[in-house]
Amino acid sequence: MDGPLKHLPAAVPAWGTTGSFATGGHWHELHDTRRARTLPLKLYLPEGAKPLGLILFSHGLGGSREGGADWLEHWCSHGFAALAVQHPGSDASLLRNNSPLGLRHALKAAMNPEELAHRAEDIRFVLSRIGRDPALAALADVQAIGLSGHSFGAVTVQLLAGERRPQHLSVTLDPRVRAVLAFSPSARFSDQGPSLDHRFGGIHLPFFSITGSRDDGMGLSDITAANRELPYRHMPPGDKYLLVFAGGNHLDFAGQASAAEGAVFRLRRAPAPFHTALLAASTAFWQAFLARNDGARHWLTATLPKHLRSEDRFEFK
Repeated sequence: MDGPLKHLPAAVPAWGTTGSFATGGHWHELHDTRRARTLPLKLYLPEGAKPLGLILFSHGLGGSREGGADWLEHWCSHGFAALAVQHPGSDASLLRNNSPLGLRHALKAAMNPEELAHRAEDIRFVLSRIGRDPALAALADVQAIGLSGHSFGAVTVQLLAGERRPQHLSVTLDPRVRAVLAFSPSARFSDQGPSLDHRFGGIHLPFFSITGSRDDGMGLSDITAANRELPYRHMPPGDKYLLVFAGGNHLDFAGQASAAEGAVFRLRRAPAPFHTALLAASTAFWQAFLARNDGARHWLTATLPKHLRSEDRFEFK
């Protein structure tokens, strides 16, 4: 179904439309002395309200703290604080002095195990500063945290959620993290190392994978749309969700395309015809698992499918 969710039952909030809270954006930087690494941040706060929870967002290759703005502003309007983290080394700095061909090479070179480890540690560092750093004072009382990311950011939150990769040691995650939502997740190098059941079998947090039938990456010829369903297929049952939007391409799930992404792809449409359904589904997920809203959890499985187009696919286990 395209357009606003006009036929929601009266008792269910219209999560696909803008919520009742005004949103304010605040720009900060955190410095990790141990790693000599400064992280630009953008903090979204629902004005005049205590946040229902906090969502950390990790951008894709070539992105910045402005990435995911469409999603973060919407979730914030429904009462959640959100924090976009910029990752030096795999961020917009890749744009500098690059031709379109050079940009493709730079993006591919940045997608390596070392950068992924840096990204995961960035998120862990930010989590460690919540409630301790003055820049994040507004988040001091937050006890329910979600992780989200797009593309390489999705891989980042997969790793933090418990994906077992041969090149990375498992890490202890902040116990306040209760759920993960990945836009354009992936299982790159699925033919290497241990089985995918082992690789994704340690992910026990509620996990929502959102992708599209044309979500084949940044033109680097190393990923297929079908691959993006593999993390879900190999996770153990228990609050796992997969939503595949027919015709959805990689940039449809960025939330706001960076200049790097725009240089590689042409945007076919803005917004995508399934935009409202995506906003509703993702907001209901956070309501269910950060705000402990049982009605939202039921809505995901019982009502969401009625608001999708016939060619979209939704699964859960």
